Amino acid sequence: MIQIIQPLVPFIVVAYSMWATPGPNNMMLTYSGARFGMKATMPHLAGIVFGTCILNLLAILGLKPLIAQWPQLLLLLKIVGSIWLIIIGWKMAHASRAASTSEEKPMAFVAAALFQFANPKAISATLALVSLVLVALEENPDLMWAVMLIIPPLSFISILPWAIAGRSIRQFLSTPMRWKVFTWLTGGLTAACALFLWI
Repeated sequence: MIQIIQPLVPFIVVAYSMWATPGPNNMMLTYSGARFGMKATMPHLAGIVFGTCILNLLAILGLKPLIAQWPQLLLLLKIVGSIWLIIIGWKMAHASRAASTSEEKPMAFVAAALFQFANPKAISATLALVSLVLVALEENPDLMWAVMLIIPPLSFISILPWAIAGRSIRQFLSTPMRWKVFTWLTGGLTAACALFLWI
């Protein structure tokens, strides 16, 4: 087992560091955990994990050469990703504290999975990780199954703490002022992630 995992250690380390650090997914999970609680946030979290798996699989199988052949595809992803992040950030920043009085709902599984294809950090991380996976696969093509088995739990443990952190501060956010500061902060940071697409 150690011999199988060893060539994938660079991929595991880099993937964890990329997925666990602040970005749109983690800002939204923190917000959702605080706004709706852990149970309601789980479909959102599961959608991120599923979308991450599909995105990485497609990247390994051909996304990188596809973008190299059609650079305008990356521009389209940047535009869609920017618009989506700004809309989500705006909604987060203007959310009322009482979920019962709002039509807002936590992000659904399918929406969270699809968002990975317009998430600038997810796409950038995936394209960077592909090279690490391809190096390992050159040495042993049979490692493909190991990569696909590692990604779901690795993605899950990378992002789970953000949702838990959001859930943990729900009590602290009981006053209107604290809630307003929190929503503007998480919403603003989520929308600001669009800037990373263009620099």
